[in-house]
Amino acid sequence: MAGGMNEVDRAKLFPVTRGGIFLAHAAVAPISGPAHEAMNRWAAGAAQGQQEDEEVWRRVRKAREVSARFLGCEWDEVSLLGPTALGLGLVALGLDWKEGDEVIYDPLDYPANVYPWRDLARRGVRPVPLERGLGEKILWSTLLPKITSKTKLVSLATAHYLSGLVPELSVIGPELKARKILLCLDGIQTLGVMPTEWAEADFLAADAHKWMLGPVGAGVLMVRKRVWDRMSPPLLGSWNVVSPDYLAQSTMVVEGGGRRYEPGSLNLPGIEGMRASLELLEQLGRKETSEHVLGLAERIREGARRGGFSIYGQGEEARPITSLLEPTQGWKEVPKKMEAARIRVSWRREHEGRMLLRVSPHRSNTRAEADEFLKVLGSAG
Repeated sequence: MAGGMNEVDRAKLFPVTRGGIFLAHAAVAPISGPAHEAMNRWAAGAAQGQQEDEEVWRRVRKAREVSARFLGCEWDEVSLLGPTALGLGLVALGLDWKEGDEVIYDPLDYPANVYPWRDLARRGVRPVPLERGLGEKILWSTLLPKITSKTKLVSLATAHYLSGLVPELSVIGPELKARKILLCLDGIQTLGVMPTEWAEADFLAADAHKWMLGPVGAGVLMVRKRVWDRMSPPLLGSWNVVSPDYLAQSTMVVEGGGRRYEPGSLNLPGIEGMRASLELLEQLGRKETSEHVLGLAERIREGARRGGFSIYGQGEEARPITSLLEPTQGWKEVPKKMEAARIRVSWRREHEGRMLLRVSPHRSNTRAEADEFLKVLGSAG
């Protein structure tokens, strides 16, 4: 069983389990059964001319509320925007930068959390890359040498997309706050599977298509009220600028709440799916889900080490993502063996060119499935 569920419930809540073993939730994950049902329900109404009605807007409010509970923020600090790159880009474009300001970023992070900050050089902002080794955890001591009196913002991932390692945010957050430096987070690799409530975070963006088990293109952007006056909406439209009777006004007044950064029509089917999956994960228990997934991930790492494989990323800390380093002889028959066994993993190249086998189980997976993965991995070696 997966986290106390029987097989009937598991197949209903996670339909992907009927067709094999899915261990690639850090990539593009399958949507949950409730997400599928919610999106179908919305589509049925849309086919009858009800894309937007009172019930739909009630569920949009619920989407903000459940997202806020996962983020540890107020519901009206949540903008329903995806993908992650859009949210991070809005922060980069909307913040009150001044020439000479500095932004610290991790050049080894996923491109969505690199390019928006590098691009600020066009506006006179100095992008400052962190210096760390491959697979190395980001500590406060990693950041400190890069901080100056001109540092305005630091942007980090809540977990690295290859190693799964979580930055030392419990120290980094308070230290940045004490220095009045803003903190922006890419939360896509923890939201839905690991605690992602960081009180010191001023901004956080995440798409729904990984651990949230939602559809691609839906997502969240959290902007704390304390920084609304420092981040103007870079995109404007009838949804986030007061426009009575859909008439453009001579004076622009920005809407309050999450609408502040939403310029136009929302991705309603995507939001429906995201909301339903988050509500499912909440019902199953966020703590229980995290413990279950971390247990499976540790089981996979232990088994892989026994089989002679090395883990990408230094340290023994709990993390939902496990990436195995490419052996000297290459991966040989492993991809074919995994496909034949109907086991879905993801393959990602690291910055020195080696191909990683990345494994990322979720609440839907079982110990037996983790063991089957290890069995197939060993037989292909």
